[in-house]
Amino acid sequence: MVKFKGRSSLKQLMKDKSIKRGYEIWMLCDKSGYNLKFQVYTGKCENSVELGLGVRVILDLCEGLEHKNHVVYMDNFFSSNILNEQLLEKNIYASRTVRFNRKYLPTFANDKKLQGGDFDWATRNSGVAMIKWKDRKSVHLLSSLHSPSDTISVNRKEKT
Repeated sequence: MVKFKGRSSLKQLMKDKSIKRGYEIWMLCDKSGYNLKFQVYTGKCENSVELGLGVRVILDLCEGLEHKNHVVYMDNFFSSNILNEQLLEKNIYASRTVRFNRKYLPTFANDKKLQGGDFDWATRNSGVAMIKWKDRKSVHLLSSLHSPSDTISVNRKEKT
């Protein structure tokens, strides 16, 4: 969000963000943070049928990356199984956190049953894995890149 308080038809209002009014901009960046493409949100496209705003934005930004085995990491706003399957058809892998209450996601073990470091997972026939990992709180991952059967142990520093 780029802060802007003047008059503009492109200005967005997001009450929950630290910058409440301004221009909403999405970017495709490489691993060093260099901006490859960007898109300013101008509103809903009138002449196309959208599967969702997040799906449209990611597919537009990933245009040109098809069949090159790229990996895309994104925010949980863009989480959906539809997006994962469309990216996999184009040989683009994706990984990101996901909100646990999204549609078409499996149910997992209760948080009270999992200890810190435990995880639960499920996969789809399309090759998409959903992983729930318990840290202090539960973290949900949706990935077409990682396999839940490949696990490693790491040491963690804590105050105690």
